[in-house]
Amino acid sequence: MKGVFTAAPFTVALGATAAFAGALAPRAKTPPVVVKGNAFYAGNDRFYVKGVDYQPGGSSDAADPIADETICKRDIEQFKKLGVNTVRVYTIDNSKDHTTCMNALADAGIYLALDVNTPKYSIRQDKPGPSYNTPYLQNIFATIDEFQKFDNTLLFFSGNEVVNNVPTSKAAPWVKAVTRDIKQYIGNRKYRPIPVGYSAADIGQLVKQGFEYLCSLG
Repeated sequence: MKGVFTAAPFTVALGATAAFAGALAPRAKTPPVVVKGNAFYAGNDRFYVKGVDYQPGGSSDAADPIADETICKRDIEQFKKLGVNTVRVYTIDNSKDHTTCMNALADAGIYLALDVNTPKYSIRQDKPGPSYNTPYLQNIFATIDEFQKFDNTLLFFSGNEVVNNVPTSKAAPWVKAVTRDIKQYIGNRKYRPIPVGYSAADIGQLVKQGFEYLCSLG
């Protein structure tokens, strides 16, 4: 697959505030990544992705690996041994809290590349129009709301191999629309400019055309 956040009551309140501030404070190891020209930069340094896919259970039993503190902390130790700086997660549950695992990833110097679609909410190859609907967009936007607050959210994928042969190319306008919607939503909400992309299928006859289409205006 290619890729084309002295009194007891006072003491408690202070502790809660400090904990919240610490959860959202920028991590020195993972400054926000931005796009400059055709490259990623973390601060003034060029950023090169060295990563792995991370979806315990696979596509048949996909679960949210960064909502489970035990699982993610266990696996982060292996990521550190591999020397990766990015993990890609294909599906999450945006109703859950991801602060602990995202901070643990950040402390290990690891960014997250996140697909916004889920098995329940995604653009269907056979019926792209009807699947592009209000509940679908609301779910995507809720995912953005959850993860924009972490500096180590590297990017959002608007789709994954939705177009993987000539017949499914009819879904391309809907992929382009979702990509546009995500960028506009991030801008309208005044979030930091998190990169947005699409993960294209490695099909020779489609890669160049798909790239040119998704990058074109209109």
